[in-house]
Amino acid sequence: MAVKTAEKRTQRKVFLLDRAKKRSSRFASLHPQVVSTVTELRNSVAHASGDSLWVSYASDLTEALVRSASQGALRLGFGLFIHALDLKTIPALSSFFRRIAFTMDGGFIPTEELVEVLEAENRPDLFIGGSVDHDTNTITFWRGNLKPLTAPFSAFEKSGTGTRPDFNEFAVVDCGQTVELGDYEAAVDAILYEYDPEYRRRISKQRLREDQSFGASLPRQSKQRGLRREDFEPDLSAKTIARIEQGKVKRIQKKTLSALAEHLSVEPDEIETF
Repeated sequence: MAVKTAEKRTQRKVFLLDRAKKRSSRFASLHPQVVSTVTELRNSVAHASGDSLWVSYASDLTEALVRSASQGALRLGFGLFIHALDLKTIPALSSFFRRIAFTMDGGFIPTEELVEVLEAENRPDLFIGGSVDHDTNTITFWRGNLKPLTAPFSAFEKSGTGTRPDFNEFAVVDCGQTVELGDYEAAVDAILYEYDPEYRRRISKQRLREDQSFGASLPRQSKQRGLRREDFEPDLSAKTIARIEQGKVKRIQKKTLSALAEHLSVEPDEIETF
């Protein structure tokens, strides 16, 4: 399991606007009310609340949702639109929902991973997709709580092995934990740390509490030597470095430790003492 699953708690109402029965079965863990007709949609709107989550794969049902909501001036909760969205519809959706997430080019993670992130305890710290804007040289990411986060192309510097990001090949992988730009990879938590002040404060406090751990010592040494996670490649991937720093690797293998020490120019037993 790549993400932390939430403990049992009050289940929020989930409405799935979809006609594909096979896909709707993948949402079973969220216990959605499946909506496949306009009549069902109208009944669902009447039972929605400000905490409801609407996930739509059907553009015509989304349009019907806008019409139904406008008649009652309702606040429907949160809206996630997987299909292509008409730009004219966005202002209306924004007025009816507390928060919406969408892309123009289908840039969401696969259904199974999407469901896993949506029910994860740490979903605000995971990405479910995003859109690349070549006019402004930015990428807008959607987090698991449907909050947007925008980062400039300049955030994705050439890796230590010389790999450059390809902004025409964008994807979010690894259950929302990694961004791929062609052969280039960036850890989601590193992007959040750089561009979300609240996340940075929270993680900094956590690191202070855990500052004696190996995972906490590694980034301090890396920072002192001007090394990014990508600079440990090809010996160690940026994803592996991120997992070590997050304390997800309980036992550091001798080969891994040696590679870390070589890049940091220290003895292996000195890393944890920093």
